[in-house]
Amino acid sequence: MPVIDKPNFMRIYTNVMDNSHNLDVVRAETPFLSLLFAVFACAANLVQDPRLTTSERQDDGGMGMVYYERYVVNA
Repeated sequence: MPVIDKPNFMRIYTNVMDNSHNLDVVRAETPFLSLLFAVFACAANLVQDPRLTTSERQDDGGMGMVYYERYVVNA
């Protein structure tokens, strides 16, 4: 079972979000962004929020699939 070190994860997350306009920082953190999208993909199915649906279809995967696809692209 994978484990994420929360303090380190939050430190990198804060750095990336604070410097999202800096392409050098974003490119340097590509592996982290893959992990971030994987976390978003897992969490999207746990949250009952209408903003996380992408269509009226129940079988499209919603935002979980969108985040998963972003993870695959970055991995």
